[in-house]
Amino acid sequence: MTLLLDMINGIHKFLGYLDISPKYLNRAYTMLSIIPTAYILRIVYGLFLNQNYVQATFYSIGFLILVYFWVLNIFYYFLDKNVKGDVTQVFVKVLPDEVFNIESESVGTTKIDHLNTEKVRIDFEEDYQLVLADHLQTLISRDELRLQPLKTGFTIPKNTLYPYYFIKQQAADRYILQIGTSYSELTPIGTIQWQGEKTLEPVGLFITGGDFIKDDVKYHEPYSLKLYVKKALSEEEAVTSRQAYRRQQK
Repeated sequence: MTLLLDMINGIHKFLGYLDISPKYLNRAYTMLSIIPTAYILRIVYGLFLNQNYVQATFYSIGFLILVYFWVLNIFYYFLDKNVKGDVTQVFVKVLPDEVFNIESESVGTTKIDHLNTEKVRIDFEEDYQLVLADHLQTLISRDELRLQPLKTGFTIPKNTLYPYYFIKQQAADRYILQIGTSYSELTPIGTIQWQGEKTLEPVGLFITGGDFIKDDVKYHEPYSLKLYVKKALSEEEAVTSRQAYRRQQK
């Protein structure tokens, strides 16, 4: 087993040195994952032959989990589809964006921490990440999105604005988010439920994920988006804000 892990680690480093496109690199990893999966199946078979049913059960569970993720990867990296039973999409929606960040970059980014904003939840369409990835590749090829060469961290800087988007109000508390590679062609990718008293006022749609480098190895995290809007001020906050503005004008 140790020899197998060392071999896989060696292949992983070799592919990393070649600087292969993340799409084909992930395809290669998906095919390589057949080796440890088949090896675990062999272990399960041997344990059942030796009547070690408890260990065989645990290894069988591990084998089924590996097969599950292998099937997900086949659909995603080879067929460009997301499976409805993809549990990873649940984690993406539930966990905050900060969980998925490896490093924090500030070069060429927009500072939003000091603004009076709040992040709103977007109910994305099932395959929105495929649409987003396709649009981003087009924008990058046209130099409308700049990548930063890094030794570690994400190649798309943190808090980079998505350039072409529009939020269309469908009802009093419902909005549709559309993105594209220009304002003439926009694709709906999700909806926003907004219960605020005022109309939703977007501050920016920001890109997260993409290619990143860690320990001199390039990885790829699915692209995602986060939307910040203006937060409604309380009466006290509004007075404080006006006073601060007047002091700056003096």
